[in-house]
Amino acid sequence: WFAAYAVFVLMVFAGATVVWKHLGEGETLTRRDFSAAALSLRERVYWLGAAFVPSALMLAVTNHLLLNLASAPFLWVMPLATYLITFMIAFGRRFRLSHMTLSRIVPVILLVLFPFVAASKSVSADRLWYVLGSHLFLLFGGALLCHTALASRRPDTRHLTEFYFWVALGGALGGIFTAVVAPFMFNTVVEYPLLVAMIAFFRQTRDPEQKIKLFDLLFPALLGLLVAAAWYGLKWAMVDITDDWKTALAIDAVLVLVAYLFRNRRFRFALAMVVLIFGYRLALPTFLDSDYQVVYIARDFFGIKKVVYEVESNMRKLLHGDTLHGLESQDPALSGKPISYYHETGPAGDVMKMLNDRPDQHIGVVGLGTGSMAGWAQPNRRVTFFDIDPQVQDIALYFFTFLRRCGKNCDIVIGDGRLAIEKARDGEFDVLLLDAFASDSIPAHLVSREAVQIYLQKLKPNGLILFHVSNRYMNVEGLVSALILDASLQGLVRYDDDEEPTGKTSSDYVIAARHREDIETLEQKDGWTPVEKPSNIQPWTDDYSNMLSIIRWR
Repeated sequence: WFAAYAVFVLMVFAGATVVWKHLGEGETLTRRDFSAAALSLRERVYWLGAAFVPSALMLAVTNHLLLNLASAPFLWVMPLATYLITFMIAFGRRFRLSHMTLSRIVPVILLVLFPFVAASKSVSADRLWYVLGSHLFLLFGGALLCHTALASRRPDTRHLTEFYFWVALGGALGGIFTAVVAPFMFNTVVEYPLLVAMIAFFRQTRDPEQKIKLFDLLFPALLGLLVAAAWYGLKWAMVDITDDWKTALAIDAVLVLVAYLFRNRRFRFALAMVVLIFGYRLALPTFLDSDYQVVYIARDFFGIKKVVYEVESNMRKLLHGDTLHGLESQDPALSGKPISYYHETGPAGDVMKMLNDRPDQHIGVVGLGTGSMAGWAQPNRRVTFFDIDPQVQDIALYFFTFLRRCGKNCDIVIGDGRLAIEKARDGEFDVLLLDAFASDSIPAHLVSREAVQIYLQKLKPNGLILFHVSNRYMNVEGLVSALILDASLQGLVRYDDDEEPTGKTSSDYVIAARHREDIETLEQKDGWTPVEKPSNIQPWTDDYSNMLSIIRWR
């Protein structure tokens, strides 16, 4: 990183030198002459809005991709790069697209791609990159239109300082809106379709008369009725649009063509886009989410949590974005029993059954989820959960029965897991289960060399550290293996892909102990093998972590 930063500094100086030598050469952007009159409030608000929308949209696209489609590491880089590229093109000297040209192109982009904005359903891996590309292309078109609108209305040099102030303020407010305000206003990523609908208001049309007329309100309203009629007709005819895609595409084409006829009136077309986006937003889930019922949705700084009931399997699930965080069967015979990643025939079940004969056990679990591990509590085994998200506690208590069945044998501590464990007494826990590794991020402070030493300090002499390392995108198993061997601990790993038992999901666990005899029982079971030192992964510390080294590139 130091070498990369040094190269960056050299490139900055080289670029500054080139610019200094050619200062004043070439054409300048055509600027409107405001020297004769003071700037109007309307002009300032326009600058603010044209900077606000693409900034907020960039973060909204990032949230949508990570929370609804794929929790892949470093995916956030792509929307950010797209946003910055549109800035470069809009304010560039050599290559620019006029505002009028983009105002003709962007309606086509919006009308073709807006159904992707309205639908938030996860897609299969073979289609994922096409959907991701569609969202990024939509961001590119929308941000470029807004930034080009800004560039075309850049004032005379006398007002440039104020112009860039409003641009900077709009960008900052856009970021604050999406990152801070939206999570408390909406329980899903509603800000994304809302911002996409705003893009069309920054178009330029040939119609010089932009005063809002009655038909500018009436025609979009009629389009809304047409969307409602199409939805009712499809439901009445019991058409499955996922199978009968020709019918769905034909209806979509009619609605799109009607909206396209409004393109010459800026407000009329923009309002039509609002109607289409939110009409589809309400209609599509009734077709695409028919395999499950949404029971509850919550959102905060830590993401979107969704509780759903799957009719076919009779299971209630907790989804954090597109990642499963536990489930519970609604069958009275299976309700309250730990399944999914914590099934009795899986690695977690092996460890819990191995501890059955120990007296006065205390299990610490970092990561609450549905509270499935509470199903392993018993009179001689107390379970303490540590979770940083208070909404997860509410969900586990009110929508799943594990914690309620556990009663006083289970405790919940809200706060950072490592800090909370550090406050516990030394020699307190029989097992510490680290179960807080999401698909797109690894809390580095939970898997550092220093963290492992804290865990060992809080364990009993024969205590165990159990890592749940299931991850689609990152080799968490290799990272944990490097940590265990670095700390001179004994370790075993088991990957269990048996999903035949009801409710069971594949899982990957690594266990560490001070002494080989503490895990000898596991070593004799099928599936458990000694950990191996990874060739290209170094142990993380509080001062060093390297996400790139653990990404699964294939």
